[in-house]
Amino acid sequence: MNRESAPQESDPMEVLETLSDESYTGVNRCWPCTVLNLGLVGLLALFLRARKRSLLSLLVAVVGVAVVYLRGYLVPYTPEFAPRLVAISPVPDEWFHGESAHDAATQEAMAHEERDSLAEDVELDGETILRELSAAGVIELEGERLFPEASVDTAWHDRMDELAAESLDSLSTTLQASLEQVGHAEPYVDDAEWVVLGSEHKQLLPRPVVVAELAAYEVLGERLDDEGLRIAGAEAFRMFLDSCPVCGSELVESSSVSCCGGHLGPRQDPDETLVCPTCEQRLYTFELDDN
Repeated sequence: MNRESAPQESDPMEVLETLSDESYTGVNRCWPCTVLNLGLVGLLALFLRARKRSLLSLLVAVVGVAVVYLRGYLVPYTPEFAPRLVAISPVPDEWFHGESAHDAATQEAMAHEERDSLAEDVELDGETILRELSAAGVIELEGERLFPEASVDTAWHDRMDELAAESLDSLSTTLQASLEQVGHAEPYVDDAEWVVLGSEHKQLLPRPVVVAELAAYEVLGERLDDEGLRIAGAEAFRMFLDSCPVCGSELVESSSVSCCGGHLGPRQDPDETLVCPTCEQRLYTFELDDN
């Protein structure tokens, strides 16, 4: 006798993950927009309570707070009109674009600046880098998209897994031993993990970036002789990441400017970025032309 399978109950956590929008929450959350939306929810709840609609007031408050928590905002199109409101408001700009508590504390303690890549000192433009990598058979073109060559991609991911398993101290030692131009590297931890480059003028490089670039640098060494191209190519390889090489979280697309605007001209678009929502680190920036 066949039995009909009982309907499966929905997992509340899965429902919440489905409703959430990482584009405007977590590391990408715009706090001014969040506060604005929560304020509107509070005003509406108070209005309903004043009208003797206590149950409806409670429902609006609970649902409104939940939506803002999960999606970043409640009022439709907030990320589109918020920059205009910020631009014309009398509120000081630094309220919206000042340093985070993490950045301020880190800079005060370390007297350093954050660094985006190991390749900052390499003077090669993006077009040249991709052309040389393609000529060496390291990357391939499929339609309008670029991909690492299959064996290179496999070796890169295998090496990233090995480096991610190392302690931060061991990773720093490996980096210093692998790259001659890295004269000094040491671990540093606050609310994130970093490798500090330099002993006097200290620069922070996020651990996920170190893992991705060092792995690519070592793999490319088997195919490229030019040192500068290896370092620049290692940075370019980060555009092919779809998950964080350290924690494994799926990367999310974000912007170099928060939804509350930024210091851009009327015809200038912000750069698109790949961000790890768990490590709260930017893994790659797709820089746009200013034209």
